[in-house]
Amino acid sequence: MRDCQNDSPSLRVSIHGKETFILQSQHPIQNQTKRYRKKQLSPRKKILLGLLIIAAVMLFSVVISVIYEVSVNGDYYSAFYSGGTGYEPLDILFAPADYETNIFEDKTYMTMNRDIKYIDGAQSTEVALDEDGAYFGAGLVFFQNYFNCVINGDYEGYRAFISEDYSEKNAYPIPERFTMQKIHSISVEHRGDADQIISQNEVRRYYIVKYQIYQNNGTFRDDIRPTDVLPLLFELTTIGEETKITKIVKFPGA
Repeated sequence: MRDCQNDSPSLRVSIHGKETFILQSQHPIQNQTKRYRKKQLSPRKKILLGLLIIAAVMLFSVVISVIYEVSVNGDYYSAFYSGGTGYEPLDILFAPADYETNIFEDKTYMTMNRDIKYIDGAQSTEVALDEDGAYFGAGLVFFQNYFNCVINGDYEGYRAFISEDYSEKNAYPIPERFTMQKIHSISVEHRGDADQIISQNEVRRYYIVKYQIYQNNGTFRDDIRPTDVLPLLFELTTIGEETKITKIVKFPGA
């Protein structure tokens, strides 16, 4: 009778004087590799992981956007409600103030750009002060009338643009009397991202206003030189159909 043979490698050992054969695995290393082989993610889990990563990135973007909006709007609101205005009159010698001078007879001034550049979001236009700007919104019309009043030295009519609630305590002072102003290079930017809806009948809007005054005599603004451009931040409050200036401060960071 044939002895059964096992091709598997064996180890000969002696136990109590008797030889004993112990079978060994043919592939000990392979078995060990299988034991410690890492589990791979299934296709479904890979998709879920990818979606989680995308969602995390989107959430991070939203958070950053909110933080930016709060910081930007915070600059506007803090400018009005922190008690600081940025108003600092200059101790310089201004041009002589002549209430009889007609600035439209100044040929040099008449060659300067006296149009108003109006920016509202992605929309930008440039129109003359006496041009109909209603197509571009009530904000442009308001500032067309405002600058026409200032340029013509209508200090009595100027008060009509100012709200009765306007407090000079935390805002630019309102001049009681001023000459015709040689204003040019006007820019008005509506910052709709900072607007506030107070109620169904009341809305506050914010505008960055820039301009220069050629041969400034200091009767309207005594905080800028003729070559200076010092941006101001206007708060316009509309109640019903009436819009008034409720506050003017120096634009934050200017």
